[in-house]
Amino acid sequence: MRLILAIICLVSMAFCPDRDTERQKELKTLPKEVKQVILVQNHRLSLWNRTDGKGGVWEKAFEVECQYGKNGLKADRHEGDGTTPIGLFKVLYSFGNAPDPGSALPYKPITRTSYWSGEKEDYNTWVEVEPGTRDMSHSEHLSRYKVCYKYSMVIDFNTNPVVYGKGSAIFIHVQYPGDETTIGCVTVSEEYMLRLIKECGEGTYLWVK
Repeated sequence: MRLILAIICLVSMAFCPDRDTERQKELKTLPKEVKQVILVQNHRLSLWNRTDGKGGVWEKAFEVECQYGKNGLKADRHEGDGTTPIGLFKVLYSFGNAPDPGSALPYKPITRTSYWSGEKEDYNTWVEVEPGTRDMSHSEHLSRYKVCYKYSMVIDFNTNPVVYGKGSAIFIHVQYPGDETTIGCVTVSEEYMLRLIKECGEGTYLWVK
């Protein structure tokens, strides 16, 4: 059996292009302001670092299984369709229910008044609202998500301009145990979410392909 598996691996290497080499070629096409890339493709997430400052050399820090929208990936997604947006999105800041673990980007702690708004007047933004003082029925009360939002990252999807109904609360966050899909976010295990929080600084982008 081991011999058969070894032969299969050798045949795959001989007839399939090296995946990392192909990814490096794609990364070289990105703008120079992109310093780090969280690449999501085929339920795999990998972190890539630009090492020469000019775009000529990219190195992979790690690769791990990830989850995303239950209905797959979509370039023109909208609220409630269960897809993760395709594209290149800057990572803006980190946040979480846990204390700052040493984030390389600004870290915003969740409080009991923290919501990610799905309401029309401040759609797809972080707001602080005293619970019970306003109808926030279309919003996420962030402190309720102790596991998923223990550590999270905000991306610039639907931020400039904000389009009502295009989608809100699209994050990178901790995967809920046993949940193999999301309604739009990208998720990884807590171990690798912590690595992203600590290793991804200014100039990091999420690239969903």
